[in-house]
Amino acid sequence: MVHDDIPSVGTTALAFHVAVGSRDETPAQWGMAHLLEHLVFKGAGELDHRAIARQMDRLGSDINAFTTRDYTCFYAKVLDSEAVTAYELLRDLVTSPWLRAEDLAREKNVVLEEMKESLDDPDEVLDTLITEALYRDESYTHDILGTTASLAAADAAHLKAFFAAFYQPQNMVFSVSGGARDALLAAAEADFGHGPGVPSQLPMRRLRPQVQFQKRRLWADWEQVKLALAIPAPGRYDAEYGASLVLASLLGGQNTSRLWQRLREQEGLVYGVSTQYAPESDFGDMMTYLGLGPDHLTRALQAVDDEVGQLALVGPEAEELAHTRMYLNTVLVMNQETPDARVMRMGRYGLDGRRPPLLMDIGEQLAAVSAQAVRRQAEAWRDTRRMAAAAAGPMDDDMWAALSGSLGGE
Repeated sequence: MVHDDIPSVGTTALAFHVAVGSRDETPAQWGMAHLLEHLVFKGAGELDHRAIARQMDRLGSDINAFTTRDYTCFYAKVLDSEAVTAYELLRDLVTSPWLRAEDLAREKNVVLEEMKESLDDPDEVLDTLITEALYRDESYTHDILGTTASLAAADAAHLKAFFAAFYQPQNMVFSVSGGARDALLAAAEADFGHGPGVPSQLPMRRLRPQVQFQKRRLWADWEQVKLALAIPAPGRYDAEYGASLVLASLLGGQNTSRLWQRLREQEGLVYGVSTQYAPESDFGDMMTYLGLGPDHLTRALQAVDDEVGQLALVGPEAEELAHTRMYLNTVLVMNQETPDARVMRMGRYGLDGRRPPLLMDIGEQLAAVSAQAVRRQAEAWRDTRRMAAAAAGPMDDDMWAALSGSLGGE
């Protein structure tokens, strides 16, 4: 269990982070972690799906769950006075779901509709393509929702076995922040017998995903081409973590970022451009996304190369670096003002068996980032031999060939 001492603002946030995600599934289990997340709301403990829904409405706040490649999270944000009730509901969801066959049959249809919806979302389509282009392991790249075949094959017996394998107290982190913290820690102690403190390391069962540098394309009858460029990046505990944060912000993470100013404000080539750094415990990636008309692709890619090349050659200017440090420090501090944001952060670090670093320590880490360190990260970004790319939209063969060639592909 992990907790903090933020003064109460009248609300309490709590979450169970379960160390199971899509990357823990065998091919026969694809989509099972996500399906299980859905199914637990159909009945748990003494409550059927109607009673669960009534309880959620009565609590009148945010109670939900989501599945990632790395973990599944069940969370709530409620008034302090309702926190124990919310805790008991989440506890039952993660410890005693019914997992009935008749509920499973209905929920499969819901997930099938979710699959269809994701195929209509350009951003989700592009994320799937760029993940497949950068990572080699199907265990990491397969769709979190699974496939129609794996979903059809899922049955209650296999789902119960999957639940039994991963939904164990030693494979969970319970985090809480807010006015009802002490009451919830006491309740969790009574239920699970783990006092607060630094979480123990959860069972290690994953290999770091292997990277590759491929190109992926999907023709789609859209108005814009959606383009993503990706490189491997340091993990959150790596010495270069701070430099990667700064580089991503310099390139496409703020209003004054180089790509936003060049591509959007100066040349008007794109509607949107951003760079996102996503660090995991021991690896990460940095992705730049562009949405633009197909006629602007060549000029936009040249502008991207120019801006990254300049950073790789001379690094950021002193004032630019200081501005970015201040921007990032402000964002990181303000992102931790609410109990729900703090709970999510504590849970992610707790899954690694760590406490989150203090905000003052992050500020010191950012202050130590030098222009030379940023320049080294930009050099890695510019090496097209170690870059994956994906595009979706109205792009013909000639345009794709030219794009791939400019990125070092075939």
